Amino acid sequence: MDASLVYARAHRLRALRPLRPLRPLPALLPTALSIATVCLAAVTPVPGQAASDYPSRPIKLVLGFPPGGSTDVGARRVADQLGKRLGQPVVVENRPGASGNIAAAYVAKTPPDGYTLFYGTNTTHAMNVSLYPKLGYDPVKDFVPIVLMGKVWNVLSVNPSYKATSLAELIAMAKAAPGQIDVATPGNSTSPHMSLVLLESRAGIKITHVPYKGSAAALNDVMGGQTSVLFDNLPASLPYIKAGKLRALAVSSPKRLSVLPDVPTFDELGIKGYEVAGWGALWAPAGTPQAIVDRLNRETNAVLKDPTMIAQMEALASDPQGGTAKSLAAFAATETQRWGEVIRSAGLKLD
Repeated sequence: MDASLVYARAHRLRALRPLRPLRPLPALLPTALSIATVCLAAVTPVPGQAASDYPSRPIKLVLGFPPGGSTDVGARRVADQLGKRLGQPVVVENRPGASGNIAAAYVAKTPPDGYTLFYGTNTTHAMNVSLYPKLGYDPVKDFVPIVLMGKVWNVLSVNPSYKATSLAELIAMAKAAPGQIDVATPGNSTSPHMSLVLLESRAGIKITHVPYKGSAAALNDVMGGQTSVLFDNLPASLPYIKAGKLRALAVSSPKRLSVLPDVPTFDELGIKGYEVAGWGALWAPAGTPQAIVDRLNRETNAVLKDPTMIAQMEALASDPQGGTAKSLAAFAATETQRWGEVIRSAGLKLD
């Protein structure tokens, strides 16, 4: 047979032969997915990688109270030094309202990457859970503890022109006219508010609570005479006490304070076992990598041990704390139980 005819017949048979079926798509998927997984792993940082680069940009520290009060002053002082140690600014953002609940709920919903932190206090992480039926956050489940930063004591003071010049006189007046004496505080569910509640319980008196939006507003009204009595965190009131614009009656510490050596404690004045401290601590949203939590704990402890920082805090009657994340969790749990009992006994509820 002619060679050209053989070639033509072979070509014709090849053209008529059925095409080989394509490989089923499911069989290709594992290979494709494996390739995609490798590619994603190359560009997506794992928690360990994120922690090793932390921080690579500024950190936001949110607190739920206005500027100028003890909480704000304490947070800014530590944030400044913490930023220097971390190599990135730690910027304080005030989100006041609802006794710190607004700020806490906001931070609880932020990404747990270490770039939004919360300056939680006795208010947000011990008292509010017993005062508010709905918080918008869970102080235990929505946050991870980092470190207890500081404690401050409270002071009961009056306008210098007020007729009560001692705690005994103020208690006598309150007993003679139940509910007729107004006492200002920096706000609902703050440690000064709870100081007032505890005083009422221990002294057997009834006083009308006047909550303000922060220490600055309360101080202005008391010094201006609109309200005559004030329960406040000592760091906010201290300059005005020293300047003679307020008369301090008693402090909530277990012993007299070096910054106010002439002012007695409540215990000295017959209110036995009376001790109330406001406190602030560093928290992060739940799910924050442990390596970041450890780094923040380590650097904040270093700040709180610095002699200059200690001197600055003690000059304003603020006691630096520090410690482990675990010890903060245990401390907050104890405070929650303690104030829960006080609040339930007083029948307090806030909306």
